[in-house]
Amino acid sequence: MDEKIEKKENPRAEIDAIDDELLRLLNKRAAIALRVGEVKRRNNTSLCDPQRETEVLTRLNERNFGPLDEQSVSSIFQRVIDECLHIQQRAFHQSADSNAESNGIKFTGKERVAFLGERGTFSEESAKRLLGESCETVSRPTFEDLFTAIDEGVADYILAPFENSLVGSVHRCHDLLLESSLGIAAEIILPISHFLIGCDRASLESIEIVESHPVALAQCERFFAAYPRIKRVATNDTAGSVRRVVENGDLSRAAIAGKRAATIYNGSILKEHLEDHAENYTRFILLAEKPETSEQGRKISLIVRLANRPGALHDALRPFVRRGIDLLRIESRPVKELPWQYNFYLDLQIPANESELWGALNEIGEQAEAVRYLGRYSTVNVPNDR
Repeated sequence: MDEKIEKKENPRAEIDAIDDELLRLLNKRAAIALRVGEVKRRNNTSLCDPQRETEVLTRLNERNFGPLDEQSVSSIFQRVIDECLHIQQRAFHQSADSNAESNGIKFTGKERVAFLGERGTFSEESAKRLLGESCETVSRPTFEDLFTAIDEGVADYILAPFENSLVGSVHRCHDLLLESSLGIAAEIILPISHFLIGCDRASLESIEIVESHPVALAQCERFFAAYPRIKRVATNDTAGSVRRVVENGDLSRAAIAGKRAATIYNGSILKEHLEDHAENYTRFILLAEKPETSEQGRKISLIVRLANRPGALHDALRPFVRRGIDLLRIESRPVKELPWQYNFYLDLQIPANESELWGALNEIGEQAEAVRYLGRYSTVNVPNDR
């Protein structure tokens, strides 16, 4: 039987033949896309060109006579475009230089930095590590007091805990940052180690009550399980608990805090490393009047408010995904005055080709109801001694 007649009488054979031809043409298109990508990389331009993509889809829909409708044509060819973009990215991807990381902003060591709690907290330790031991630290009792320190003229910077690797985000800090006009100047990742600290002559056997911040207590569950006779008491901060324990001289009371607090208040370390997990880190952000914009920074943070419509989050994240930009973190917080609407905190890794970054930011700016730039900054990672 003639091959053409056989195919006409067998729809499956017809479809197979068309699929074979489509596959050949799609690979031919991908090969051309790779040539285009090579030129773009040489010229240091973005691989992603939304304007050109719109032109392609418009032209195809104008030439479409069905039975596929406009939405189907756009969906099919957008996927083809995306896959060609992906192979371009795989072929011409450049990793950001990890050795390029630096502190970005340079500190004199004389800056005034506000921190949460009393002297000896992990917040104060982070401030000293980031700005230097000679910086002036300003104690603030609450988050609300902390975030007004610059406006009140008592500090040049604010050092705030933003998230913990075990507990998650510090929501109050996120909300106050949104309400303020502050920007991020730098960040520091501090390993958290908890110590049982008592007064002179106290011992582990004499302790009946342990006090500390609720988060610190929650990170030492194994210790309390091993010593069920010890009662835990929640307080405002770790270092303040050490100060009270030492001042009172009660042999039956101890506090959980960092080693720095024991040094400052002359406390006696009764037991080391009470934390349940050795890989316990807190991310602190250094806030300033204006966002940092140093080109040495390898991270960008944004706050994005999206419209309350189906697919809004997908559409907002798509520009980053298509350009191969690493989305390090996303956190949602409700908009208090608009029920069921949310602000999204985004942390992005700076790609090697920065034209991809600015293209994505321009796209998300067109889709979102509001975008706030928090800063481009560097990270200081403190080694974990454990």
